Amino acid sequence: CVLIFRDISERRQWEKDEADRLLSARLLASIVESSDDAIISKSLNGTIRTWNAGAERIFGYSSAEAVGRHISLIIPPDRISDEDHIIARLRAGQRVDHFETERVRKDGGQIMVSLTISPIRDAAGDVVGASKIARDITDRKRVEQERQKFVTLVENSTDFIGICDLDGVPVYVNPAGLALVGLDGIEEARRVRVSDFF
Repeated sequence: CVLIFRDISERRQWEKDEADRLLSARLLASIVESSDDAIISKSLNGTIRTWNAGAERIFGYSSAEAVGRHISLIIPPDRISDEDHIIARLRAGQRVDHFETERVRKDGGQIMVSLTISPIRDAAGDVVGASKIARDITDRKRVEQERQKFVTLVENSTDFIGICDLDGVPVYVNPAGLALVGLDGIEEARRVRVSDFF
């Protein structure tokens, strides 16, 4: 009988490490694909490498339509200089956080997005591409604009406009309202019950 023993503990550890890396990669891919945000990777020359389902929903292009094309596919012509600035920062290894800008959908509609862009590095640490996360903020921006219009309307109105709490203490009175009742500011108005204005 001849018995040959071989120590395979190193190989088993390598197999376990590979299985762990594969599981981590699958988890990461699952997170990217299920995100509502557009998650896009591109080369430094602007060629789109990956395009998740969130990007399909936001921009209207399928992955097959977008991958391999230049990122200018979704950038309005008057915003191309923004991309040049972003690439310069990425080449320097810098991250770009919450950059608000406009992008174009497949149907030609413009949307507002918040971009977070990070450099992608190779094994040697050199920047070889970029990862972009784009969040559609069109609705939020529209609400902010409508709110600002309302605030401007209230501030410039010649009518008395005030807001009070449940005890009738003013929390806001517009400038015309303060002038109408002869008060200098909201602090003075807060010492008067709204019913006393009538």
